[in-house]
Amino acid sequence: MNEIVPSARAKLKRLAKRGAYDRATVHAVLDASVVCHIAYVLDGQPYCTPTAYWREGDRLYWHGSSVSRMLQGQGAGLPVCLTATHIDGLVLARSGFNCSMNYRAVMVFGTATKVEDEAHKLEALDVADLDGDRGGQREDPQRPAA
Repeated sequence: MNEIVPSARAKLKRLAKRGAYDRATVHAVLDASVVCHIAYVLDGQPYCTPTAYWREGDRLYWHGSSVSRMLQGQGAGLPVCLTATHIDGLVLARSGFNCSMNYRAVMVFGTATKVEDEAHKLEALDVADLDGDRGGQREDPQRPAA
């Protein structure tokens, strides 16, 4: 199935005709950027953390410190919202009312799972292309020391 069926909370309401839910479009937006924002709530307090991310198939990974608030809370199955945005251009006008920007964005709701297995971590990092060229694996990636 190539079409992603959005939940009620993920479906566009304003200018809905401009939205697309096919995998190719969603993957293209996700692959166009390396920074996302992860939103979550811990102890009744909302947080939104920018971080590097990458996609492998339908799975999203993001980078974080194992002692960060974000990863500590998400290890317990905390619901998260990942948003990736790619700005295509600014629309400038004489009046602020007519200024805008052209952008593509994907918002994904789910539950995060911390990658604990060292082999899985290394495999996931091999797929990561955090230097931004999105051309695939690096020739000789340096392995993490810890």
